[in-house]
Amino acid sequence: MAFSSVNKMLLIFIFSSMAVIGIQSLIEIAYAAEGGETVIRRVEIWGLFYRMMVAAFIVGAVVQGLNVYISWRFRESHPRFKNIDNSGGKV
Repeated sequence: MAFSSVNKMLLIFIFSSMAVIGIQSLIEIAYAAEGGETVIRRVEIWGLFYRMMVAAFIVGAVVQGLNVYISWRFRESHPRFKNIDNSGGKV
C-alpha cells in the first residue's frame, strides 16, 4: 500500500511541476506583450521547447541510470546468488 501512495505522490509532483512551468511561461508571454515590447511567439515557443527538452533529458538520464543500477544489482551472476541450490536454501 505504501508503495502505491508514493507512486501517486510522485506522479502528482511531476505533473504539477510541468503545469506550473507551462502556466509560468504563458504568463511571462502575456505580461511581456503588455509592456509595449513585441513578442515573437516563434522564439518564445522554441525557448520553451529547449527548456522542456533539457528537463526531459535529465529525467531520461536518471531513469536510465536507475535501470542500469537495478539490472547490475540483481543480475543472476551476483555473488550473493552463487551458493544457493535449486530448492532455494543455502548449501
